[in-house]
Amino acid sequence: MVVSDASPLINLARVNQFDLLAAFYGQIVIPRAVYKEVVIRSEFLRGYHF
Repeated sequence: MVVSDASPLINLARVNQFDLLAAFYGQIVIPRAVYKEVVIRSEFLRGYHF
């Protein structure tokens, strides 16, 4: 298990290698603040509304 901050998530997503985290660590814990920064904020900035 690994706890991740926003930078590795953003950078791995940019190079389409997000699956590497699961391959290396299995379980990934993302704190709520990081989720908000990476997912919710990026959706808002791009105009996505789910």
